[in-house]
Formats: sequence, C-alpha cells, structure tokens
Amino acid sequence: MEDELIILGSGGGRHHIRTQHRATGGYLYKFNGTQAHIDPGPGALVRINQYKEDPTKTDLFFATHVHIDHFNDLSAIIESSHEILHDRNYNYFKKGILFTTEDAKRFISDYHLNMLEKIVIFTPGDIFNYKGIEIIATKVIHSPNVAGFGIRFNLMNYSLAFSSDTMVFDGFSEQFNGVNILILNLLRPDSITCKRHLCTDEVIPYLNKINPPLDSLIITHFGSYMDGPRSKKNHVPSQVEKLKKFTKIKNIIAAQDGMKIKITDLL
Repeated sequence: MEDELIILGSGGGRHHIRTQHRATGGYLYKFNGTQAHIDPGPGALVRINQYKEDPTKTDLFFATHVHIDHFNDLSAIIESSHEILHDRNYNYFKKGILFTTEDAKRFISDYHLNMLEKIVIFTPGDIFNYKGIEIIATKVIHSPNVAGFGIRFNLMNYSLAFSSDTMVFDGFSEQFNGVNILILNLLRPDSITCKRHLCTDEVIPYLNKINPPLDSLIITHFGSYMDGPRSKKNHVPSQVEKLKKFTKIKNIIAAQDGMKIKITDLL
C-alpha cells in the first residue's frame, strides 16, 4: 500500500452537513500499510464506497472533537471495518484503535466501543507509538466547552499533520516545525474571521513561522463563506493564489471531494 491521502470530504460546518455542497466524510490516510480514518463526519461511509475505497482495511480511527462534522459516522465506520463481527458463539472480534476525546467517547455506544482493541483518550502533547511511528496530539483552541486535538504523524521519511479545527495561538507554528505536509482546516477566506476557526489572512503569518518551511500545504474543511450556500462564488482558488504569494510553501493544494493524493507527490 503506497502512502496516500484520500479526501472523503472537503467541507465543514452545519451548512455543508445539511446541503453536502461539499462532502463531510473526513479523510483516509494510508501509511506504512495502515489505513486511518480521520474525522468521519456525515456521509463518511457513503463517500468511502463512492470513491471505491475499502472500509474493512481501516485499523485506526480518529475523532478529533465531538462536533457532528467530525464524528457523526464514527460508529458506522467502526462497525464497517469488520468483515465478520463475531464467531458462532457470539464472541465479538476486536479490531482497531480509536483516538478521541472523553466527551466524544460518551456518544459512542458500548456495543461499538467493544468492537475495538483499544481506546485512547488523546489530549494535546500525548504521544502514541504505533508500530514504530510517533502519533502526536497537537494543541487546538476551538470551542471553550469542547476538548479537541490535532494529529501529527512522524514517520521515518516524512512528517504529516492535520490541524483539525482551531484558532491561531502562541505556539501554533512551533508544533508543526519539522512537518513536511500540513492538512489545514481553513474555514473562511481572506479576513472574514470566525471566533473558533481560521481564515486565510490571520493564518498566513503563522504558516511562515513554521521551520523549516512546509513542503506542501493542503487546505480543506471549507465553510459556506468559502464555497457554499452563503458564498456568492467559490473563493477557494483565490485563497490558493494568496497563500502561494504570501508564504514560503512550495506546493499548495485545495482539497476536492474524492481527491486521491500520493504522499510522494507532496514531498
């Protein structure tokens, strides 16, 4: 299995949940022969099948926080990772590791939690060693009442990170030092701010402080002001051009639903 990123949804927020103008299924990340499903929001299982991927190959599950566009289909994804649920005596086979928050775990039934080999309550700063690969929970500042984390994968030949939903803050850049590829949740264009998310203008100075500069930046999780029901046009292309102009990043890509990207093309 070649390392690869599959975009099961480039949209975020309630308007894309409702309209599916951009899908909200999260991401598959394939690395070192492992398949991870990150933030399986509404429609995740439908999108896996639509894009001809195999949910039974998923061994790692991540729900970075309890908002619906990040965890709604988690139970269906966990169950669908099993080709066979139990033996003839109804002894359930356990498979996979779930990384999530305590409050998100409370919304998952014991029936589905018992299908897992392990449940990791992940908090910023935690490090989990998975088959020699460091998986690190990065810091987010999102909702004051909802715990959350981003994810950094440190592999032998490269490092890849998912920002999850966050605002900028002191230390935002430094936690991505040494990262080659950053998948950035960029809800709004230009200077249209949102108290709990990022817009382009406010994140640019922080992207420029990441040392060394990123090899690739993938922007995703677009809100309805970026491209959707409340946007008069698709602002995504102009944001890519702005980021290319005002950052040091060599390769900037806008996520599209169903996009499949070889990691070697990002390094």
